Amino acid sequence: MSTLSAGHGTASLTSDLAYAHSGASRIAIGAPRWPARVLFIESRSAPGHPAESFETHGFEIHGYSDAIGALLAVGIDEPAAIVAPTDMVNVDFISFIEAMSAWSEVPVIVGVANHDGAADLAYQAIARGARSILALPCRADQLIAAVRSCGVRVDASARPLEIGTLVLDPQAFKVTIDDHTVPLTPREFLLVQCLMLATPRVVSVEELTRALATYDDGSIPATRVLVTRVRKKLEAASPESGHILETVRGIGYRIADN
Repeated sequence: MSTLSAGHGTASLTSDLAYAHSGASRIAIGAPRWPARVLFIESRSAPGHPAESFETHGFEIHGYSDAIGALLAVGIDEPAAIVAPTDMVNVDFISFIEAMSAWSEVPVIVGVANHDGAADLAYQAIARGARSILALPCRADQLIAAVRSCGVRVDASARPLEIGTLVLDPQAFKVTIDDHTVPLTPREFLLVQCLMLATPRVVSVEELTRALATYDDGSIPATRVLVTRVRKKLEAASPESGHILETVRGIGYRIADN
């Protein structure tokens, strides 16, 4: 692949990378994931990205030294957003913004670097489809605020859940207990997820029934049968583990730390 020099126009950029031509398929934002990925292209004047941990906020940072690597990663990494500095390496900044707007639905945050004309480039980028502006270098909280200002929200239901030895991974659609896989139907999986998200609160059978209405007609007796079935599957995967799904008489159900 040829290296693109600053000053190449949009036509040259799209010719070399073949991603913004008329009728090209756009890359859409994928299903919610945990943590959400943010691609961060390094600036010449402010290299690197905030070193603080983002995972507690539901984000992870993937750093790239130049724009070409980030462009190639957009279709693979399924990012929630991408930070593009006004002084990016190897690719003309405005051409990059135009190409991303034509090729992808992933929001672009303009990283305003410390160089002459940076502010003007930032406003041009907003006019061409960029979604937010961020001064570089930046702190973790500033970057998170910029991502959220683009409408990106992390879905807590996409994060892995762990209570004792019970682990639920919504992206892999997998539940394990004591490292043994529990084979669950979609309806059973949703029941376990609802209870784990609510823990340590007791969830009423009426609330569970409403949550499960996607999969049945909203029958309370059906919900009670489902709880019994899930409990048996937990015990089959790991003997003596059925007690983790507790029945609180007269109130509802909860997942207890096993």
